[in-house]
Amino acid sequence: MPSKHDSVKLNEMPDLLKKEKALHKEIRKDYKKISEKINLDFTKIQKSKTNQ
Repeated sequence: MPSKHDSVKLNEMPDLLKKEKALHKEIRKDYKKISEKINLDFTKIQKSKTNQ
């Protein structure tokens, strides 16, 4: 028989899953920004080397 504590945990699960999903979305967005910055910097370095 589930205890009262177990039912509280089950009620919190959807909220925790929503929070986790939001965090993953934020992480992916940040990762994309960082990747774009790295690629841009790399391109700039390559161009500066060819201009020398």
